[in-house]
Amino acid sequence: MAPVLKVLLVEDNEDDAELLYLELRRGGLKADMVRVETAEDFTAELNQGGWDLVLSDYNLPNFNAPAALEIVNHYEKDLPFIILSGAVAAKDVVTLLKAGAHDFLEKNDLARLVPAIERELREVKMRTERKRAESTLKKLFRAVQQSPVSVMITDNKGRVEYVNPTYEATTGYSRSEVLGNLPDVMAGDFVSLDQNAEVWDAVNKGKEWRGEFCNNRKNGEVFWEYVTVAPIRDEVGGLTNLLISKEDITYRKEAEEKIYRQANFDDLTGLPNRDLTLDRLGQALERSDHAALIVVDVDNFKKVNDSLGHAVGDEVLKIVVERINSCLDQRQTAGRVSGDEFAIVVSEMNAVNEAEALIGRILDAFSTSLEIDDHEIFTTISAGIAVYPEDGVEPSILFRNSEAALSKAKEEGRNGFNFFTSHMNDRAEERLLLESGLRRALENDELCLFFQPIVDAKTGQIIGAESLIRWAHPNKGLIFPDEFIPLAEESGLIVPIGKWVIEEACKCIKDFHAIGFGDFYVTVNVSPQQVWSGTLVETVEQSLKENNLSAKYLVVEMTESVCLNDSDETLKKLQDLNDLGVKLAVDDFGTGYSSLSYLKRYPFHTLKIDRTFVRDIPEDKDDMALSNAMIAMAHSLSLKVVAEGVETADQITFLREGGCDLLQGYYYSKPIAKADFIKFKLAEGKAS
Repeated sequence: MAPVLKVLLVEDNEDDAELLYLELRRGGLKADMVRVETAEDFTAELNQGGWDLVLSDYNLPNFNAPAALEIVNHYEKDLPFIILSGAVAAKDVVTLLKAGAHDFLEKNDLARLVPAIERELREVKMRTERKRAESTLKKLFRAVQQSPVSVMITDNKGRVEYVNPTYEATTGYSRSEVLGNLPDVMAGDFVSLDQNAEVWDAVNKGKEWRGEFCNNRKNGEVFWEYVTVAPIRDEVGGLTNLLISKEDITYRKEAEEKIYRQANFDDLTGLPNRDLTLDRLGQALERSDHAALIVVDVDNFKKVNDSLGHAVGDEVLKIVVERINSCLDQRQTAGRVSGDEFAIVVSEMNAVNEAEALIGRILDAFSTSLEIDDHEIFTTISAGIAVYPEDGVEPSILFRNSEAALSKAKEEGRNGFNFFTSHMNDRAEERLLLESGLRRALENDELCLFFQPIVDAKTGQIIGAESLIRWAHPNKGLIFPDEFIPLAEESGLIVPIGKWVIEEACKCIKDFHAIGFGDFYVTVNVSPQQVWSGTLVETVEQSLKENNLSAKYLVVEMTESVCLNDSDETLKKLQDLNDLGVKLAVDDFGTGYSSLSYLKRYPFHTLKIDRTFVRDIPEDKDDMALSNAMIAMAHSLSLKVVAEGVETADQITFLREGGCDLLQGYYYSKPIAKADFIKFKLAEGKAS
């Protein structure tokens, strides 16, 4: 069905209008014709839109064709505009055609009307399609020009014909520098031959290719880009051009690299972490018939952290890594597998001998001290070695067995190494069972306190006691603290265990006072972890309150290592305890990093001379001199002095004459259970 033409007719003669309508019908055109005679009506109808054609008489009483054409041009309407009239001067016709009229017909020659209309409608359609195509091309060009990714167009040989501004900004190369040249992505300058072949293979098959390339900017800077190469073909399928888009993904690659390093490498030392070390060990086992895994641990590293702080500890680890790496060759890989534990993979034919030689070099490397921030630190290492395939064929098993060998080396005195033997696993399993049992000990009420009397050196009267923890293991019997406290410190259980000790000691003090022990006090030992945990002051205050005790009946003992983390925070914690009325004692004085400045800076009340300075009195004159010096020094700082490890009457006489205030040791009593201690104390009262 033929479409209906909407015709806007400028004509004042109705008969002429009818003739035109009939002529259109006769020519096979269906028309919806609207006739106007004035400029106002013409403009109004024109603005309603939808017109296919304007037919206009040349001259009307109140309007004319030139005026109508001017209105059409003003509104930029692309409408076929055909003028119908009688005789008109040739120059006027030319003027109208130049102004935009599409044809000029005489009214007495209407046979040409329909062909003229059909021709103009075709041309309008062509013009419309051409404008639409041009508009699309402009949009595409602007899109390419303004694209946030680099766009390049080449000929079918790969020579550059176009690059957009983003390409210039990204690479630093101007358009003039690259036009006519092969692009880097196709030339192979930054692409492997295999990748280059893949690109052309895909293009020649009419397929797109996508991939990542590492490229260079003009200034030499390396960057990463994600590249898409798409073939452009003509109507018969011939390759005419290549469209290449390149997105700068450097930030993404850097983020991926950062995530990869965080997941696989240690931030402090830069070494592979445990997971990556296990992976590399697995790779070594796959390609080697013989290998060895060495696990190295820094001896007493926890003491360094506790005494000098974590910042110094970190510097120690960095130097440890430097010294270990200096002993390795290119075939050997080291990784950090835990805080102060490192693993070394040796994958060589003579792995056993090479591992032994390597660990010998490492031990020698630690024969000299480390100097950090004016601290001279003597550090040794212990190591365990497991051999593939004799000690295991799986990385995890080799790790477990080398750590068992490491534990054995530490038990034998540290600063040495052991090869794995099968019975070591039994000891390792026993240690794990002990740790898991310790976790249950708190819940099952398996912990208890023993008490050792503290005696006034002048009167010989028991005025206090040191509380000492014991573990009443359901199967192993009574376990002493030196066997399980290190486990508690490693596992973090020392804080809840320490809390229990304080709470239990306060309950016992209350019981002692109820029996009639008078101004009797009890000391409790706290670890550096308890002091630094932030809960110690609250625990002490709450325990005293719950048992309605004066703070003067509780003495908190700690080693010098607490103070060597010399910070305002540590000072505040100890000052808070002192403000409660709790007395503070320095335990094992003289065995660590003894410093008079710490005794002066921190609010200590008592200094305890370690048993190592007492046991050889009076035979060892040096110990006698040191003990007297410590007593005099403590008194000069207004500190009370307790001598530990007193076992003979001669020691008592010497210490009393030297001015020691309090005595403690096996001469009076070993640590005994609460009930036995009560009997012991009551017996003293009866004897007096």
